[in-house]
Amino acid sequence: MQKVLKKGDLNDFISGLIKRYEVYAPVKKGNTKFDIIQSPEEIYLGDITEVPAKQMFIPEKEILLEFKKGKLKEIKDDKKRVIFGLRKCDLNAIKILDVVMHDSWYLEKRKNTILIGVHCENPDEYCFCNSMELEDSEKCSDLFFYPGKNEYNISVNSKKGLALVKNLKNSGNEVKLEINNKKILEKKDISSSYGNKIWETNSEKCLSCSACTVYCPTCNCFDLKDKLDINLKDGEKKRRGASCQLKSFSRVAGGKVFRESRNARFKHFVYHKIDYFKKRHGRYMCVGCGRCLRVCPTKIDWVNTINLLDLSKELKR
Repeated sequence: MQKVLKKGDLNDFISGLIKRYEVYAPVKKGNTKFDIIQSPEEIYLGDITEVPAKQMFIPEKEILLEFKKGKLKEIKDDKKRVIFGLRKCDLNAIKILDVVMHDSWYLEKRKNTILIGVHCENPDEYCFCNSMELEDSEKCSDLFFYPGKNEYNISVNSKKGLALVKNLKNSGNEVKLEINNKKILEKKDISSSYGNKIWETNSEKCLSCSACTVYCPTCNCFDLKDKLDINLKDGEKKRRGASCQLKSFSRVAGGKVFRESRNARFKHFVYHKIDYFKKRHGRYMCVGCGRCLRVCPTKIDWVNTINLLDLSKELKR
């Protein structure tokens, strides 16, 4: 089912949501990210956000438990909210997080969040989502907006979504638009190429800064830290993001580091996205959003490296 909303009525639609929910949407405040909005005029739909929507569900820092005066309390975020402006890659990234994040804090946020997607009209030179066999946007969202000349055709994909647009007119002609990527990941079976020396051309430039994992919409590794106050009666358990690109990530008791070299850490990032997760869950962990390529300070393009693998057999160890 599709509904129709005139483009001139979008602000009124968003304003109606703000009255009933905590609404998050892409905004441009220094960088572009999903943030809570008070007015539809704050929304920025020009480019894909630099910061992914995973921050809505697994923040960089989050208090899970508090211990005060001998009593333990779970800190739950049970606000009803809407995330507007999610691209196809963003929606698929959330579906991937659903596969691996099973804790009650994550599940509570997901249960109380309505996802509204918007078609990506102008993918940039970093986007390669069409290469990653993504699920249809309709399968990942409650509502999905396809822009036309003067109106939006809105695919209604859940009961929660229908409740938001039930008073809009039905569409006479259902619309579905394709995304036109400039970038393509040609070779995705990299299981036999782990020892290829071509990876060193990337890892030699890698700074182990972890920007790729911080900005990746599907990276979800974290540490748990306990903090006890000096009175020995109060404390908290906090979750904070972690990164496989840091040497400390694979350090275990006794000081052993299982991925000592930068090359091993870099390849782990790529192989987890393209190979390991696929073998276990039947889909790629990478959604082709290109964020890791955009934010890399040394402009490492591992997609191009994979596309060159067949041409570099002479570099095989």
